[in-house]
Amino acid sequence: AAFDTIRDITAVAVDPSDRNHVFFASFGYGLYEIRDGEIVANWNASNSPLAPPSGYPDNRVRVSDIKFDNNNNLWASVSLGNDALTVLQSNGEWVELGLPTYGNGTEVGEITFDLSGQKWVLMREANAVIVHNDNGTVENPSDDITRKLSSAAGNGNFPGGMVLSLACDLDGEMWIGTNEGIGVIYNPENIFQGGSYDAQQILVEYDGYVRPLLETESITAIAIDGSNKKWIGTDKAGVFLLSEDGTEELAHFTEDNSPLISNTISAITINDKGEVFFVTANGIVSYRGTATPGGETNNDVYAYPNPVREGYEGTIAINGLVQDAYVKITDVSGNLVYNTRAEGGQAVWDGKTMHGDKVATGVYLVFVSDNTGEETVITKIMVIR
Repeated sequence: AAFDTIRDITAVAVDPSDRNHVFFASFGYGLYEIRDGEIVANWNASNSPLAPPSGYPDNRVRVSDIKFDNNNNLWASVSLGNDALTVLQSNGEWVELGLPTYGNGTEVGEITFDLSGQKWVLMREANAVIVHNDNGTVENPSDDITRKLSSAAGNGNFPGGMVLSLACDLDGEMWIGTNEGIGVIYNPENIFQGGSYDAQQILVEYDGYVRPLLETESITAIAIDGSNKKWIGTDKAGVFLLSEDGTEELAHFTEDNSPLISNTISAITINDKGEVFFVTANGIVSYRGTATPGGETNNDVYAYPNPVREGYEGTIAINGLVQDAYVKITDVSGNLVYNTRAEGGQAVWDGKTMHGDKVATGVYLVFVSDNTGEETVITKIMVIR
């Protein structure tokens, strides 16, 4: 198979406008472009601005991460080369950004976008993050601005000595994982407005003492679910699920109390059905979460499993909802059976009444509305006991 030639894959990006158009990043072999299951290009130092490390005899391009922005431009972070960040525009043209040298010749990592479209690039070895703003003109690097944030006070003030992970939450706050806990930049869109700009640590109470959140843990992964809760992966302590603001620990998964197969987590990702995937030292395991991304309108609302067959004891998911929708479940006579509120774009029902009794065999109606009472739709769930 043609894919047998692709080695050392570090990231995969699917074109948002064409699911049959896919890119593979390779740490050593550049960027592979796939269309309809066939390799159509291998972008490297000979045919693109992707740069190998200067002075290395192998001339190999080490691409650490790739991500599409909202305009379908593909951004690539390149380790050890002369340009830490490069972009392939949606029109197929490359742009060489020529970032300041502090991002070059060093190992760079994942790319994260904030809600204003700025690019945040992890520099683990340098204990820093590059923030890049293209001023809305990807094709014109001359008006770009870039800033480097680090553990230095007034210029990031990250806790610890190594930055390990990044994530932008649904409120636009940038969560930064380090080897000594978490720092949060609450208004990342203002990062270029001048003056000092430091991450803040969240203070929580442990055993009667107020201390920074997870200060003794190395935070190797951060993922945000559809209800803006934080899934935090660590190098030795498994996974923590935190409330939206990080002040409350909702769950702590380890090898001892869950199917997690290792307490060493390297990545966490969440799909649009709310399933959370943990990449561990011993393989991948998933967890069915209750929150999915919500939309601005109810869109193709459906429930699963449906029908709910005899013997099923799990929860019933109602998907495709407007963000944080109100959900009411009634019998066909209009009697209220259950009501709840969606987490992001999904609500869950345990198949019981509000008093905790299992519902009888029958058809149940689901009414969904947004917080103004508009966008009301109906779907049905068949229960078989």
